[in-house]
Amino acid sequence: MGKTALKVILADAVLLTGLYLVVKDLEWRSSYAASAHNACEGPCSYTPSLSHSILTQFFTMTGNGVSLTSPPTLDWVQLLVVILVVVNVWYGYSFLETRKAAKAKDTTPVAAAPIG
Repeated sequence: MGKTALKVILADAVLLTGLYLVVKDLEWRSSYAASAHNACEGPCSYTPSLSHSILTQFFTMTGNGVSLTSPPTLDWVQLLVVILVVVNVWYGYSFLETRKAAKAKDTTPVAAAPIG
């Protein structure tokens, strides 16, 4: 069970690092969209927003009479959280099953050897 626990800890570390990087990327995109640009006549800025659905997201920028919406994209935050939960639930279930099997094996009565 020790090697499996190490693998799960390693998977958790990789998934949490990926989740951190995805959140930072989304923050960067939002802050960039909200910053002033010279795309219009004079400086203009947009108000960014994210809309979420099941494993998809839409990025919308509105401002200066224009509304820009991205096509639906994969929501990496939701996907990584789902994978994180599945991996940890699977490990917890297998750990409990192994423990239950070991406990049942320990409580099995041993037949006494015949005398004689």
